[in-house]
Amino acid sequence: MFARTHTLETTAESHDRGLELLQEVLPWLRNSNGFRGLLRLTNADRSRTLVITLWADEESMRQTWDASERFGEVIAETTGTRILGLEDYEVTFAEIAQ
Repeated sequence: MFARTHTLETTAESHDRGLELLQEVLPWLRNSNGFRGLLRLTNADRSRTLVITLWADEESMRQTWDASERFGEVIAETTGTRILGLEDYEVTFAEIAQ
């Protein structure tokens, strides 16, 4: 499995607006080849948000790079956030209980 992280500098207001926009793009993600899930994390004062998308394989993740980059730019422009990073990783261990 592979993961892409979007790191954003946010405010409470931009955090909430970003969540609305994320929910709008979620159907596209779900239909993307190899998409396996998404996590959205924020710190207590909502000043930093981390979005992690999970992908079945490296090729599926790489195929979405351009769209991910553009989506991050649209989110930043629309919400007034600042992009701090966009990085890809290999997941070397995961355990998720529900």
